[in-house]
Amino acid sequence: MVIYLCLIGPGIILLSFIYVSGIKNKTGFCKFSSVTMQYTQNETFNNSNYVNKNNEFLHWFSGFTDGEGNFLISIDRNYVKLRFKISLHIDDIKVLQVIQSNLNIGRITVEPNRNRGSFIVEDISGINTICSIFNNYPLHTSKKLDFQDFYKALLIRNKDKNMSDTNIEKILYLKNNMNSKRKIFTYDTTKSQIIIDPNWFIGFMEGEGTFGIKTGSSLYLQVAQKNTSQECLNAITNYLIALSNNTKYFHKTEGELEFTPASSQNNKILPLNVTSTINAKTSVVSLVVSNLDALYYYILPLLDESKFYSRKFIDFKLWRMALILKIRGYYYTLEGKNLFLDISEILNKRYSTTVSTENVNEIINNISKKFEDILKKDAPFDIELDLPHTKNVRKFSIANRSENPKTVYIYTNEGLIEGSPFTSYSAAHKALGLNPSSNTCNRYVDTNRLYKNKYIFSSNPIDSASKG
Repeated sequence: MVIYLCLIGPGIILLSFIYVSGIKNKTGFCKFSSVTMQYTQNETFNNSNYVNKNNEFLHWFSGFTDGEGNFLISIDRNYVKLRFKISLHIDDIKVLQVIQSNLNIGRITVEPNRNRGSFIVEDISGINTICSIFNNYPLHTSKKLDFQDFYKALLIRNKDKNMSDTNIEKILYLKNNMNSKRKIFTYDTTKSQIIIDPNWFIGFMEGEGTFGIKTGSSLYLQVAQKNTSQECLNAITNYLIALSNNTKYFHKTEGELEFTPASSQNNKILPLNVTSTINAKTSVVSLVVSNLDALYYYILPLLDESKFYSRKFIDFKLWRMALILKIRGYYYTLEGKNLFLDISEILNKRYSTTVSTENVNEIINNISKKFEDILKKDAPFDIELDLPHTKNVRKFSIANRSENPKTVYIYTNEGLIEGSPFTSYSAAHKALGLNPSSNTCNRYVDTNRLYKNKYIFSSNPIDSASKG
């Protein structure tokens, strides 16, 4: 049984619960056995270090730490050093500064040769603050177990200033079973239901999430974590699915984008579905939402109302534009399709170590300007009809069938490929060794963009001057 001391005003409340531990087997499942921990009144910390901090930020910080944070213990003879660390790409140094500013603890280091910056807390006052935060804004992934061991080490260290050999051995045991060396996973059976706070979710998304576009046309949102955090992954899944019950529709009114409440009685949009897959080699579980309607009607309102602290906001901004191009039908015009492809080419490729920062900023500014110009035009789809996206696509295709190309010409630098022109997209796909139902022709036709840096698709013959 575990005794927790909670400071509420001048009083102390004692809480007790049982822990169980699991030893991970090769399949990722756990066998359980009971363990016991004890805390005393002298081992609690003053809450004044964090009570005045922004509540939303601390939930975000907890989620971001679940994604990016590390709890480290080092021992040199009888000296025990505790360190909390968040390391990011050097382009994300500003989010480390935001964290330092909000918490008023720690220091920031920069390693230019490794393109990395770190937020580090290692003084005893700062470590006490970190522990106070995570005792009140709990972590949800298996990283919470590293924190618990880290916290145990702190309690031992604070109780035994001279560090006896016995206590050194206790801390050494904790150290040698943390992080990548961990084989035992404990779960609090009386608090097994994790409650996902929206700000925690955004923080976790900024650490472990992806705003993606697959194969140049399919949008998705993904979070990933080791299967040792399955309880957390289940909670995230339930949280996302529940968004279907608290939906807000996102409509266009007088040229502006705004939220309007949904009518559940007349809701034609299917509930949100989360797909879970696991990588057998890495044991990483990916949760994916890829249905366009779910992304737009259920996920986007949450994201639009949330505060981002890292440069992941840039990815979200680009992804958001691509989502609106799709859902409103602009994607199915040549201008909208080209802009969508512009977005897919720069999305998640914004680091200065891969491309010039100046070029990225210029590209994003140009994309934003083109997006604003497109929104001034009438949308091909009337989303106020609350129809699923597939039905809007079908209606649009029927209405514009005569304008769709019936023939596709495929060129390389050497001219038309064998069999070209093709009288259907499926025939063209077969000639390229693609699935006949592929979306490749539709995605590239008349865009003057190279597919696989080799092929150009056109609905009309291209003379050599134009192709050059």
